[in-house]
Amino acid sequence: MDRLDVIQQIIDRIKAKVYLEIGVKKGKVFLNVKARKKIAVDPQIKIGVKRKIKFLTKNLSNFFNKYYEMTSDRFFEENSYILTKLNGIGVAFIDGLHTYEQSLKDIRNCLKFLKEDGIIVMHDCNPLSEAQAHPATSPEHAANSCPSNWTGDWSGDVWKTIAFLRSNRKDLNIFVLDCDHGLGIITRGKSEKPLECSKADIDQLSYNDLDRNRVKILNLKPVDYLQKFLKQRQPPAT
Repeated sequence: MDRLDVIQQIIDRIKAKVYLEIGVKKGKVFLNVKARKKIAVDPQIKIGVKRKIKFLTKNLSNFFNKYYEMTSDRFFEENSYILTKLNGIGVAFIDGLHTYEQSLKDIRNCLKFLKEDGIIVMHDCNPLSEAQAHPATSPEHAANSCPSNWTGDWSGDVWKTIAFLRSNRKDLNIFVLDCDHGLGIITRGKSEKPLECSKADIDQLSYNDLDRNRVKILNLKPVDYLQKFLKQRQPPAT
């Protein structure tokens, strides 16, 4: 199961009307997702006109797509009124810059506009090697500074955002599905098995700490847990 499968199942279950994706690139996920209103945010959107037309014929929900070629910080600063006008975000997918700092910013900004029953999905929460988890400030920085055994998969230290939120936001229920480099699932609700780590503790965590305590730090769940989670989410009354 990959991120597209998970996102679409969530959208269908809660009947989400507004889908926001941060980190769109060529639209591999964005263009295939089916939702009533889709918003793409990326400083470098690499979706040409021909590709847009192709996917419009394959997926009619792309007809109302909105594209914002800018950083996520700028998007929330300048266009928050759009999310308010749309009555909030139903599902957000965060796959932008793979740093602890930026992914935490993106989560916090999405939470400001997330509907009460909304769900945030974040990619790259469970790196499986130290090279994949190598902290860097950009994909180019990662490529130039990662160890020689790096395979090209870069998740950075996004996993620390999960650790931080599980330690500091007892009003959020957070777990990570063990698939597709780790899919973090964030909803409002009572925290399950919260961590007790200070920001200083989290700043000092290393990949070896994650590797030794992966299940505890991430609240890691097997893929089939998604079905149990979805059954607990009540679709809106029709």
